[in-house]
Amino acid sequence: MKKIASMIAALALYGCAYNVTLMPRDSGKTYSGEFNSSGTGSGTMSVNLDGTTCSGPVAKVASGETFGFANTYGQVGGKPVSAFSTMTSSGDVTVKAILSCTNGSGLRCDITGRGASAGGLCLDDKGKVYDILAIRK
Repeated sequence: MKKIASMIAALALYGCAYNVTLMPRDSGKTYSGEFNSSGTGSGTMSVNLDGTTCSGPVAKVASGETFGFANTYGQVGGKPVSAFSTMTSSGDVTVKAILSCTNGSGLRCDITGRGASAGGLCLDDKGKVYDILAIRK
């Protein structure tokens, strides 16, 4: 049991880094950044918009992921046996980012994805909308 608990703790601490690309809806210009996850879906994100750096926290706000344990009991050849296993299912994860920019403005993002990629929308203080993609490094 201690070995399983150690494995779960190690997986929970495993983090991922994502390249982030934003494109405003009024031009084809792209902006780049990075999202660093703590492995729980939360972390920090930073984006450079024409020399202005926007950075801040990212938090998982919804998830379709599941995790469970199963223990089965039975008899083989008249002797009792048991087996222990874990099960996971991947699902969409939704995160929200609230970024403060060095020029005093803000950027708010809603991102949904699964595994190695995600997408969504960001909105700045002036109402400008950006499409956002996050792809695991």
